[in-house]
Amino acid sequence: MLTLRDLLSDLDVRSVSGGDALDAPVRWVHISELEDPTPWLSGGELLLTTGMALTDEQTQREYVARLARHGLAGLGLGTGFAHETMPAGLVEAAAEHEFALFEVP
Repeated sequence: MLTLRDLLSDLDVRSVSGGDALDAPVRWVHISELEDPTPWLSGGELLLTTGMALTDEQTQREYVARLARHGLAGLGLGTGFAHETMPAGLVEAAAEHEFALFEVP
């Protein structure tokens, strides 16, 4: 099965957080702008978002914690839309939860 590390090595993205979490297998890829996409995810997915609903640091922290608890493989944030750079709340929460986070410019 393809790991997140293998997938990211073939793409022009910047890993922000992850460590050993980058070795998680990616079962599927989903795109969502929902503040809580977990009802439609079963775990092992790589989630891509522009973060339109992630408007403040508390919401960003809760979002990452929710995804990590649900067992997602990681999160890719498309910068240049709702966020020009990686939001601090996402970065800090990903590090706290040892959750894979990467930037898609």
